[in-house]
Amino acid sequence: MALTFRALSAACAVLVLAGCATTPPPAVTVSPTASSTASSSTSASATSATPSTSGSTSVSPSATPTTTPASKAIVLQGKGIDSSSFGTAESAVTAVLTAKSGKPDDSFSGKVCELDGATPYGRQLVYGGAVFLFQSKAKGTKNSPRTFTSWVVNLDQPLNSSMRLAPGYPSKTSFAKLKAAFPAGKLSKLALGESAVWVFRTPSGIWYRGDDSLTPTDVGAGAMGTCE
Repeated sequence: MALTFRALSAACAVLVLAGCATTPPPAVTVSPTASSTASSSTSASATSATPSTSGSTSVSPSATPTTTPASKAIVLQGKGIDSSSFGTAESAVTAVLTAKSGKPDDSFSGKVCELDGATPYGRQLVYGGAVFLFQSKAKGTKNSPRTFTSWVVNLDQPLNSSMRLAPGYPSKTSFAKLKAAFPAGKLSKLALGESAVWVFRTPSGIWYRGDDSLTPTDVGAGAMGTCE
């Protein structure tokens, strides 16, 4: 079974695929809830509720979720996101994510792979089904500078409304359809001890990964390492 980097050490890297020494709790997606605001006819309302002249209490309607226009959405690409390519400083990429998508639903920090003495120190930011990974150089510590190394999206979870896959890259597909859409792409089997995962790499650098040779479970771009 392919491991997805849902917590920094859960797969030791956003694209690390095998055995790690620790297993942190899974990431939790937090969805803000809009609340209704009530106001009476005898008090001034700070909300959009309109005071009633009949003495009854009126309630403002709940906020309606909005979808980010495609032109303003963060585009997940083979070389990074928007104008931030892999290798960009963590602070710069974080600023882009915060400006367009707000604060992450969760974040994790720690050694990328406990089984490797020279492992980098990493941090991940979780936005719904998308995860963004930043790593230091080898043997890094929590104070070491980190750069943007990869992103991955769990295809079983909805993508944050402020994000989009690059045009032409589907979220619902099969390896057969991907091969037809990207004839120059290559599907390969990666053995991991007694298990294996299948990876389809497109010419742009975006890849799809799955637990079998039929259907991908993740899409991502950037470094794909192992920890075993």
